Amino acid sequence: MSKKQKILSCALSAALLAGAIPVAVSASNDPHMVRIVVENNTKTEEGTAWSGTLVDKWVELKDDSTAVSLFTELAQSEGFTQTGADSGYITEIGGLSAEGMGGWMFGVDDWYGNSGISAFKASDGTLEDGDEIFFSYSMNWGVDIGADFYNTSTKLSSLTSDSGEIETSGDNSFVLKLPEGTETVRLTPTAENKNYRYKIYKNEYAPESADDYKRSEDIPVDSGDTIYIGVGHASWHSYLPEGVTETVYEVAVEIDGEEESSENSESSQSSESSVEEGSQTSDQPSAQTGSAERILDEISERIRSTDFVNIGNEWELMTLARLDRLSEDEKSEFAAKLADSMEENPPVNPTELAKNFIVIASFGGEHYKMFDEAYISRLADLENASKQGINGVVFSLLALDTGAVQDEMKAEKDAMVSAILDAQLEDGGWTFYGDVYDPDMTGMAIQALAPCYLSGRNDVMNAVDKAVELLSSAQNDNGTYSSYGSENCESTAQVVTALSAINIDADKDERFIKNGRSALEGLESFYLSGQGSFSHTAGEEANKYSTAQGYYALCAYYRFAEGMTRLYDMSDVIGSTQGESEIESEPESSAESSAEETASEASSAQSSVPSASSAVSASSSSVSSSSSAVQTFATADSTSVMIIFVVIAASAAAVLFIIARKRRA
Repeated sequence: MSKKQKILSCALSAALLAGAIPVAVSASNDPHMVRIVVENNTKTEEGTAWSGTLVDKWVELKDDSTAVSLFTELAQSEGFTQTGADSGYITEIGGLSAEGMGGWMFGVDDWYGNSGISAFKASDGTLEDGDEIFFSYSMNWGVDIGADFYNTSTKLSSLTSDSGEIETSGDNSFVLKLPEGTETVRLTPTAENKNYRYKIYKNEYAPESADDYKRSEDIPVDSGDTIYIGVGHASWHSYLPEGVTETVYEVAVEIDGEEESSENSESSQSSESSVEEGSQTSDQPSAQTGSAERILDEISERIRSTDFVNIGNEWELMTLARLDRLSEDEKSEFAAKLADSMEENPPVNPTELAKNFIVIASFGGEHYKMFDEAYISRLADLENASKQGINGVVFSLLALDTGAVQDEMKAEKDAMVSAILDAQLEDGGWTFYGDVYDPDMTGMAIQALAPCYLSGRNDVMNAVDKAVELLSSAQNDNGTYSSYGSENCESTAQVVTALSAINIDADKDERFIKNGRSALEGLESFYLSGQGSFSHTAGEEANKYSTAQGYYALCAYYRFAEGMTRLYDMSDVIGSTQGESEIESEPESSAESSAEETASEASSAQSSVPSASSAVSASSSSVSSSSSAVQTFATADSTSVMIIFVVIAASAAAVLFIIARKRRA
């Protein structure tokens, strides 16, 4: 097999999630062959030129072959048209042309990388014997065929074998049970995000070497062998954001009637040790923990020290807004940039539609009116939201429940609630795909269902209570949460956000404290003290996506502790007429209000006492829609002080009322 590293490609910009590519067929015995597949499994409506598989054929690979030459020769021999191959950008195959957000994507070995079709040549090893080339039509920049630029998961969505049975034996580990007499096996992994490459090795995981097996290649096996599958290693060219690391899977081979040889046993043990060297122990995370107050302050300070009012920082801006640390000028500046961006590149993905709406709603006032009825109709379209699975439905519902959408969307929101309930697994959790619960998706589903849960809707309460029970039992001994066997910031952040949304204290509720460590402390264990950032897993470097989620999870907890509205419930600021706020300044009470007005405001203000461990030195959001907000008290005697204040104010109002009556008399 060839030892040269392969670079993979795509012909369009990256997009978002879901979809699958057909399982490989057997390769020819000819040692110089590649497989070419042309398929359209996404554009299937009436009037489409064709759908399904146009061609699936192994063709000869010569020394001077290129991906372009092989494709054009195949088109000529099979009698279908194509446009653009010679220029390196294919716009039409068999009469099916690119239009709107749809077009042709090019990949090799089930991986959509970062080079075009012109980059692949036999002469330099970028095109090799056994490679499988796919031309796939996408309706949405790859979202529907599994190429997801925004998803940073390096997990497998499935793993199949041409022989025997694969059984799960633990986190990221499997047992492949083969029938007696088996000499070779062919494995077909499928990455959750096909922008991340996978490689297959036997008895030694060596990601820097080229001794990997292709998905079309037979792997010689004996009982006791261990097959390793890595996804998303940093040295494999792909759309790898900073801080993303690979996931490694182990497949132990067991063949009926064969005993494990001592040689294989030693090799397997040696390889297993090499994989585990340098891994972090979950009991002692390397990142220093800190209070919510310090972490929120440090992150806010770091963000504000950069040029942060830009596209790509939506979640950071939303969190700053929910902490009341954005000025009106900064809000208006970003809203203008977003309007320009949407005009140039209209958003299509449901999660992008929702993200844009959520961040603008968090700004309060009437900023949300920048979205027209057509935009909101697309946001509320369940069929469109479902194109990204339950994830798209969840984020769409979160956007619709911000408080910026009126009651006429009740039917649409109810339909989304029903869709989320229907997607719940038997164990009480939710998942992006498959039938194994995922804490991230479970946490996000709870966040979306929170309004109905808090209002007492029975079916939602039953579903969420079951999910809470599952999350409690699934929590790690150090307070964190794991997704696909990896303790990580994002999973823990989504759980903390979810608990805060339904008024469960992630720091004090006994159900979410394991070995003395709470879920909130578990989240803080991923924080890089002094850097204003979170890492994906303990001991790693700062990660933008982890930081964004950890930041807003702490904000969600802070708002819960302060008795404010939920993170995604922006009704406290929507439509408000407050002027520009001062960053990190306390809200001012109006000294000029009459005793009668003050008494009215004081009696309607909602004040609560935050827990001492979570007090945050951020300016408090106003709990009243009035511009003369009553400052929240943060002492243990706040309730008593407020009662006295109300009584005095009410008495003053009564005196004024009596005097006024006497004067009229």
